[in-house]
Amino acid sequence: MNENVKAVRAYRRNLCIALGLILLVFVLIPVFVKSPYVLNVFVLVFYMSTLSMAWNLLGGMTGQNSLGHAAYMGLGAYASCLLITKAGANPWLSAVFGMVVVGLVAGVIFYPCFILRGPYFTLVSIAFGEAMRQFIINSTFFGRASGVGLPFGKDSWLDFRFMSKVPYYYVGLVMVILIYLLMKKIERSRMGYALRTIREDEDAAAAIGINPTKYKIMAVVVSAMVAALVGFFYASYIRYIDPDLMVQAKSTESVLPAVVGGAAYVEGPLVGGLIMIPLSEFLRARFSAMLPGINMLLYAVALLAVIRFRPTGILGWYMHSRFKRFVDEKLLRKPPVEVFEAVEMEKHRGKEA
Repeated sequence: MNENVKAVRAYRRNLCIALGLILLVFVLIPVFVKSPYVLNVFVLVFYMSTLSMAWNLLGGMTGQNSLGHAAYMGLGAYASCLLITKAGANPWLSAVFGMVVVGLVAGVIFYPCFILRGPYFTLVSIAFGEAMRQFIINSTFFGRASGVGLPFGKDSWLDFRFMSKVPYYYVGLVMVILIYLLMKKIERSRMGYALRTIREDEDAAAAIGINPTKYKIMAVVVSAMVAALVGFFYASYIRYIDPDLMVQAKSTESVLPAVVGGAAYVEGPLVGGLIMIPLSEFLRARFSAMLPGINMLLYAVALLAVIRFRPTGILGWYMHSRFKRFVDEKLLRKPPVEVFEAVEMEKHRGKEA
């Protein structure tokens, strides 16, 4: 048994080293890459991957297909920006305020949808997004179609305001890591097991004592709050927001990284974001001047190819590939499943003793 424990510890150590090296690469990118355009692409990857993880909590883990995450993001951006411009609040506190507001609004609006069966949640999420956009366009308080701008000034961490893209890069990197850890924690918690059970069979979940409505509401509130955080980051980065932030196309963009990467996995939006966002920006920069719209056409072709040939996403293919076996056996030295089971049984015996 001692050999089994050593094998498991060695695997976990190798895994931590590999993840640490990947993180180190991202930390060092601004040191060696000075191009503002490249750094901007990475910032886009960070906040779009975070928004996609928010969608994945509902669409991937819970099975509730939402098309309203642009509305959550936009509402969070407006709530935080208006608190800054009209009340002079600290940006970091305004981010918390925006998350709370959006979480409450999402919980109240979508609670009735989860009592009923069927596609009501998806339909209401679409209507909610368009209704919020039209409300803002016609509201003087929200700046109408002109939008809201944040003040410029000297670089300041307190005011979350910088001329360089490097600070936004690192804040975005921290944001995506923290939200990933949160989603991983949820996946391995009682809530995560309940959500996956609801996704597979809601009636069976109710039969074994899981309250589907309760867990769906929890999922939509957490998802909306994360989207609101992304909205605050986007507004602080761009220094300007308008109702176009909440158009339906933006909600679709939040779905794509998760679908391409693998919606069944927490890591899916990260993998999809690292592929689809740079691809989209490259196509836009390379082809949009030659033929307007050709970049979106090529982007759509790439997406359709992934859906057609890898419907479970890139991670769905990777999990059953020879390449994964090579990584596990040769690089990470992962022991057989029986070794993990034996170590876990030994731990339980130790606790009982």
